[in-house]
Amino acid sequence: MTPPRRNAIPTVLDPPRSLVEAQAEPTEAATYVAEEMVPARLLDGGEIVILAIKPSLWFILFSSFKWLLAMGLVIALSPALANTLQAMTQTTIVQAALALIGLRVGLAVLQWACRLYVLTNRRIMRIRGVLNIDIVEMQLTKIQNTYLSFDLHERLFRLGSIAFASAGTADIEAAWINVSRPLEIHEQIRKAIHKANHNGDL
Repeated sequence: MTPPRRNAIPTVLDPPRSLVEAQAEPTEAATYVAEEMVPARLLDGGEIVILAIKPSLWFILFSSFKWLLAMGLVIALSPALANTLQAMTQTTIVQAALALIGLRVGLAVLQWACRLYVLTNRRIMRIRGVLNIDIVEMQLTKIQNTYLSFDLHERLFRLGSIAFASAGTADIEAAWINVSRPLEIHEQIRKAIHKANHNGDL
């Protein structure tokens, strides 16, 4: 997989220079909440959770959009479809379309609930999966570049996506999609990477 080219901002891992850098370190209460979101079995001894977030709730709409569009079209064309498919009435077609919409949105809600993005003092993680859990992790010291991108649908809702490429390869190995406050989150990640590379663990 090659790095994103469209609407993507490749970032050199220099010390961050923004207002985020001047902000205080995460409070003890905030760190506690973050650690509560991350299963303890995923953390190594002495590993500190800096950030644990989920995608924006708009993720549910974005992941279901094609189904919603298709079923909306079916509902709009239901009179014509009922005439063509004489075995089904217009009401039956509309009910079936609404049921499929409900199932797809329900699946999207589960996918959102099971997705978690984690930044610790040693690595970043992307956790997802409803039945089969898929975990991608990268050591902070092995992250060569980060890519901040804003697709059209994300820009409309002030969201963004952050992708990570490891040292020695240009391939994207992990991505946090549909993130709220993407610029601020991105700066926190850059700061953690810089500290891991220059000072060891935070």
